[in-house]
Amino acid sequence: MAAALAAARRLWVPAVLGPRPAWISHDAERRHLPPPPPAKYGGRHTVTLIPGDGIGPELMLHVKEVFRHACVPVDFEEVRVSAEAPEDDVHNAIMAIRRNGVALKGNIETNHNLPPSHKSRNNLIRTSLDLYANVIHCQSLPGVETRHRDIDILIVRENTEGEYSSLEHESVAGVVESLKIITAGRSRRIAHYAFRLARAAARRSVTAVHKANIMKLGDGLFLQCCQEVAAEYPEISFRSMIVDNTTMQLVSRPQQFDVMVMPNLYGNIVNNVCAGLVGGPGLVPGANYGHDYAVFETATRNTGKSIANRNIANPTAALLAACMMLDHLRLHNHASTIRQAVLASLDDPRTHTPDIGGQGTTSGAVQSIISHLPRA
Repeated sequence: MAAALAAARRLWVPAVLGPRPAWISHDAERRHLPPPPPAKYGGRHTVTLIPGDGIGPELMLHVKEVFRHACVPVDFEEVRVSAEAPEDDVHNAIMAIRRNGVALKGNIETNHNLPPSHKSRNNLIRTSLDLYANVIHCQSLPGVETRHRDIDILIVRENTEGEYSSLEHESVAGVVESLKIITAGRSRRIAHYAFRLARAAARRSVTAVHKANIMKLGDGLFLQCCQEVAAEYPEISFRSMIVDNTTMQLVSRPQQFDVMVMPNLYGNIVNNVCAGLVGGPGLVPGANYGHDYAVFETATRNTGKSIANRNIANPTAALLAACMMLDHLRLHNHASTIRQAVLASLDDPRTHTPDIGGQGTTSGAVQSIISHLPRA
């Protein structure tokens, strides 16, 4: 039994190490994923490209370069959205994603100095398209030195409510109320997603992260929904963990975690902690899934503004996010080819960018990746 589970688990490699995600081989489990848009005439796909801010535009150019060398049958429809872009630009991007069904995106800066009426452009895209499940795969990578090894965690974050509901008001001068919205329907939906993902990936356990000891109604409802959903998946063990203990456990013994599910803000925090555990934000890709659309981006949603246009940004996360997108489009051979080239390049310390302890450049890392692609 253990050998069978181990063999099945090797099939699950959505973000990093394998040719395709497990759900591609489990059609019965595809209910929790949007259908990939069909290819157009000639087998080509059109994908919305949102470069974003900071290092996003330069990394998207490198993705295009690698796709060109790998002969990937994808055409990009580019839509520019920046931190201070008018909402019309955001709506144009949303319409482009609705039209194409899938997008590759750089992060858009959210400036906290803008007035309260200014809504996060990232959040508008996620909520308008009901991209309710944010999924990242934090896994130890070959060639990258970190304190912990053998990390392999799937993190499922509810993406549309919680503290990100953008409902705030000042009751009286100096007193602000910020509403955290937790609903039974969306809590059950994300819990089902996490358990179906665990089942498809032959994972053994799901941990629900919460703060129900303090927020007894809001987080209590989320935890209750997770417990009810867990009863429908008896083959998968379930436990819950308070969020502050979770962060301590992650930095001390991350190998104990398998699949994790949590509300919005805790997911943001845990995603960043786990990315740090495996080497940093430049290494981990992410995906946002709804019933109809999918948007792929780096896991931690950092703009990298301080290193923009300096040719030192790590291209790994953006390229692996692009590979996740190719898997979603069922272009598995192209995804596997690029992913293997990225990993082969990481084995060479000379290509390591400063974020992982090297002195390499973005362009040097990309050229190394291209050199590992099969020659046409």
